[in-house]
Amino acid sequence: MGHTGDDQGRKAPIADAPPAPAVGLTVRAAGSRPLLGRSLSARLLLLTVAFLLLGEVLIFVPSIARFRLVYLEERIAAAHLSTIGIGYENERPSPAIEDALLTHAGVLSVTIIRDRPVLMLGMEAPVDTTIELGGEGWPQLVAAAVETLAHGGQRVIRVVGPSPMEFGTTVEVTLTEMPLHAAMTDYAWRILILSLVLSLIVAAMLFFALRQLIVRPLTNITERLARFRQRPEDQSQDGALSARSDELGIVDRELDAMTHDLRQALAQKTRLAALGETVSKLNHDLRNILGTALLVSDRLERSADPAVRAVAPKLIQTLERAIRLCQDSLDFAKSRPPRPRLDEVALLPLISEVLTALQPPPTTRIDNRVAPGSLVRGDPDQLHRLFLNLTKNALEAMPGGGRLSFSSRHDGGSVTVEIADTGPGLPSAVQERLFQPFASSTPSAGTGLGLAISREIARAHGGELRLLATGEHGTTFSLSLPAAAARAVA
Repeated sequence: MGHTGDDQGRKAPIADAPPAPAVGLTVRAAGSRPLLGRSLSARLLLLTVAFLLLGEVLIFVPSIARFRLVYLEERIAAAHLSTIGIGYENERPSPAIEDALLTHAGVLSVTIIRDRPVLMLGMEAPVDTTIELGGEGWPQLVAAAVETLAHGGQRVIRVVGPSPMEFGTTVEVTLTEMPLHAAMTDYAWRILILSLVLSLIVAAMLFFALRQLIVRPLTNITERLARFRQRPEDQSQDGALSARSDELGIVDRELDAMTHDLRQALAQKTRLAALGETVSKLNHDLRNILGTALLVSDRLERSADPAVRAVAPKLIQTLERAIRLCQDSLDFAKSRPPRPRLDEVALLPLISEVLTALQPPPTTRIDNRVAPGSLVRGDPDQLHRLFLNLTKNALEAMPGGGRLSFSSRHDGGSVTVEIADTGPGLPSAVQERLFQPFASSTPSAGTGLGLAISREIARAHGGELRLLATGEHGTTFSLSLPAAAARAVA
């Protein structure tokens, strides 16, 4: 089985007219470039700057908290250092020296805590909040830094922390937040300016690098596509292929191969359209000539010469075959099969009717094992034509006789019919173009349209025709069609 056979009805899969000329296209290569603000380059630049600034913000938040902590620890160290020359018991420096020491330490008062708190310098003042250093985690440090910036330096704070110069000694200082706020603000501005400068520099570098590596090749590919759509037959603007081994290089080479194949397909379709128009004109005249020859040959059957009467049937059969070839070729080229008129079709009597019409030779054993209740949803006439083609192909594959079997099974909402013969099988070269028009696999009288038309009918019904197996022991085709019950519910 598996030879492309004849179809007795009108089929068709190719377009009526050649493709529209490219001059009517409205897309032009010059219009393929987007506006600057909406281009990929601009978006890459903006995204790069935005992500870099986001990274700088993630760095700035813990750094400003660290800056505040270091500032307060320095005040603790400077305050302890300013009390080294002062005695522990009631020995205080002169007001001028005390004021100079406090100014140098940047605090309002210093209290040293060893066994008990001892005010060493300055006078205690009312404070707004107390900060204890050494026990805060990063979330608390970040929150405290934000709080300092939010108050604008208007608070007086008490800071308590261990002395870095004497183990076991705690230093307590009071100070205004104004210098701390000013220092943090100045640090924040410096970080912001540095972040902006670094972001612009890095963004510019990334922009030009990405433009060279990605944007410009993509722009070239886009322009090639636009030029190809405008003038697909023009090969002068293709340019050299990319030697890159990355994804863009692969895209460029695949695009070149695709445009090459499309040009060949378009040229072939144009030639076929012109050829089809010519053949359709010749076909009409040829059928008239063959029809006249057929009428003349009918008279030969009534000739008194026995030799003439003997060859007349073969001549008539040859002429009828030539007329069918002309009609099938024309029908296949100029139209598609009509929309199926769906109805419930019982497969078993349909196949029996096809076998009766073909009258297989006695040397061929028919094994029709299709389930009696197999119902499909389809057009009875078109399905009759489909099974007629498949059965005729199978019989032609077994000229010396053999076994032709039909079997069916239900697969969910579809019915699958397998048509198997015991012929010699299909050559591998034929299998590749099995469902192509005019691709007959044997030097038989077929037009090479049977399988192409049969698959088209199957797909028009929502099914599929496939070559299931082929070899020296025979060929099996699988035909799936929607089951009647499933389609009726839908």
